[in-house]
Amino acid sequence: MPWLPVVHTPDEDVEYFRKEVLPKQTVCIAEDARKILGFIAYDKTWLNHLYIAPDNLRQGVGSELLSIAKAETKVLNLWTFQRNQAARDFYAKHGFLEVEFTDGASNEEKTPDVRMVWKA
Repeated sequence: MPWLPVVHTPDEDVEYFRKEVLPKQTVCIAEDARKILGFIAYDKTWLNHLYIAPDNLRQGVGSELLSIAKAETKVLNLWTFQRNQAARDFYAKHGFLEVEFTDGASNEEKTPDVRMVWKA
């Protein structure tokens, strides 16, 4: 997403994942024999991260990871950027509904976003 402002250094991102994501969320990684294809991080009701390597998009990796999180809960909330139409379409295809739109004033990137919800 080249249009998204960069708000953290790579070292800050690593530290955040080390201290916050890995110990406090369920994290699943999709990989093949050569590399990591993508990952998902979630807790009881929030899907916090779902990222797929660009060369592995549209190959079912995201759907597979998302199915793991959906199998463990009855409700998932997530935020994505309004401008990220590919993500919005992906989540809508998987049963998420757009329920809240913001101007981005409350997120780090100051970029308009949308909250989506899936219910079993």
